[in-house]
Amino acid sequence: MDKICNLAILLAFLLAIVAAFVAIPGATTILLILGGIGAVNTADKPDYRVRIYTAAIVLILGAHMLTDIPAIGGSLATIFAGFAVVLVGASVVAIPLAIATQLKNNLLR
Repeated sequence: MDKICNLAILLAFLLAIVAAFVAIPGATTILLILGGIGAVNTADKPDYRVRIYTAAIVLILGAHMLTDIPAIGGSLATIFAGFAVVLVGASVVAIPLAIATQLKNNLLR
């Protein structure tokens, strides 16, 4: 399962890079889904989930600032905004998994 999740994240990041230069219909949806698939293995990895949440917040808030870099800033901002979409998709899956794991652990005590 870890290999599938890692492959999904890798494909998502590659798609985010390509989508910055080529118009891909439904790219945002695909990035969200691949990010979600990549987070399926985070149920028992709370430290990994915290990194996902933190990176998503940082990229959402800061990706647009890259536009100030001359010549390549717009492309970098688009790429990192795509990365943010991937991490939001991962967060949307990781949060319910964390809740389910917490409930399971507390109910089975």
